[in-house]
Amino acid sequence: MGKRILFVDGDQTIAEKVNTMLEEMGHLVRIETSGMDALAVFSTNPGGYDLIIMDLGMPDISGLLLAEKLLRMRGDIPILLLSGPDGEKLSRARETGIRWFGMKPISIIALAETVRSALAEAA
Repeated sequence: MGKRILFVDGDQTIAEKVNTMLEEMGHLVRIETSGMDALAVFSTNPGGYDLIIMDLGMPDISGLLLAEKLLRMRGDIPILLLSGPDGEKLSRARETGIRWFGMKPISIIALAETVRSALAEAA
């Protein structure tokens, strides 16, 4: 059975592409193109999602700050961070509690493997 995923990326085109990939894997996806909107959605039902996938760089809030806020609401929510190769930010993300990473652009195979790993470990 598909899992409930909140996908957050400021780029609507990327959000739609990744949404299609996740839905093809059988997951139920909610897309938000604003980090602040994602925070508001998640805060109304923190137990309503099995996984959050988000971009590191967003126009209205940094991915790291968003992750910190989400993890304060629900410390066990797995978060998959998508980013370019920025070692310093990835190191800080690990300190925040993020354990799953994907490099943009991400292939459907890499996305599927990382999502499967995050969900399995969180179960």
